Amino acid sequence: MAKVLKVLQTAEYWILPVALLGAIIGSFLNVVVFRLPLGLSISRPRWSFCPHCRTRIRPHHNLPIIGWLALRGRCHHCRGSIARVYPIVECTTTLLFIMVWDVLFV
Repeated sequence: MAKVLKVLQTAEYWILPVALLGAIIGSFLNVVVFRLPLGLSISRPRWSFCPHCRTRIRPHHNLPIIGWLALRGRCHHCRGSIARVYPIVECTTTLLFIMVWDVLFV
């Protein structure tokens, strides 16, 4: 039990969960930045969609950063280009979360 508590107290253990949370928040920020200027709701529809053909993005393609890289920046359905700003926002938010974590807790 003492070993488990010691591992949970190390900074290295917390980097991955903090980075994952940052990527998820970055993905949500992308939804807000895309939908609000168009007058769309950020809660409806509940799924992400292609900005060109409006096809629902599959859950395994909707992973922050990884999904964009796997599809090479294109929609799986229509092959339309998905802007580079999406993974850039997700990466930036991830890095900001890690930096804040480092300053406050390490």
